[in-house]
Amino acid sequence: MNDKLTPEMIEEFAKSVKVGLVASIDEKNSPHITVLSTLMGKGENTMVFGKFIEGLSKEFIQKRPHAGFLIMNPEKEFWYGKMIYESEKKEGEEYVFYNNQPLYRYNTYFGINTVYYSKLVCISDMDTLPLGKIIASSLSVMLNKTRYKGSAKTEVMKPWAKKFTAKLDTLMFLSYMDIEGYPVIVPIIQAQSASTDRIVWKNKPFGERQLSLKPGQKIAILGFSMSMETVLLKGEFSGFDKRGFGYLAIERVYNSMPPVHKYVYEENEAC
Repeated sequence: MNDKLTPEMIEEFAKSVKVGLVASIDEKNSPHITVLSTLMGKGENTMVFGKFIEGLSKEFIQKRPHAGFLIMNPEKEFWYGKMIYESEKKEGEEYVFYNNQPLYRYNTYFGINTVYYSKLVCISDMDTLPLGKIIASSLSVMLNKTRYKGSAKTEVMKPWAKKFTAKLDTLMFLSYMDIEGYPVIVPIIQAQSASTDRIVWKNKPFGERQLSLKPGQKIAILGFSMSMETVLLKGEFSGFDKRGFGYLAIERVYNSMPPVHKYVYEENEAC
């Protein structure tokens, strides 16, 4: 891991066509993942993102400043790291930069109204999604996931969300709290829904980044498509079995798509 951004990283992150994810800490001290395509670097040790839609992530990051992030370009090259929120502005160089981008400049309904600044803690070298290994794991999950099917008495995920998270081309990302108290992000593209209350995945690839996961630990999984469809699922991790399979037992479902960002299912409210 590195403690500074390189000029090449700054140039890459400034591009508007990318996947930008920020993991914050929610009201229950569990991970919360948000899609923030405005995420970019400034100087050697500052991460920046802009707000154009109201959601919980900005509130979370202001109250609990430790955060994680992941940036991936269209070539499936990605970087991940940690940061600490420091300040916000409603003017300045980055504010002008964001609002001059075509997506926001000509958008009648949404513009960047606030820019958030975080201190970079660390960032990885560039990594690449190993598509061959991901496909192999995805097929293995597809063939075995019925073994891990839950027995929920209520409909946890709605039919759309269950179908969306079962698709092989939906991008899936895991977040969990590391030993230093940061929510970190790991690609788990191979993850798929087994039922309305469980998401199953195999711990390969990137198994080394999942070694610290413990049974019973609170985690979050974001399902994301390049057409900007998303759903955020939170709950308890089962632990990995001897074959490397594990699952998220879903306790909360968060709608992270406009126009209304909110929880659409909470276990304690369903009882």
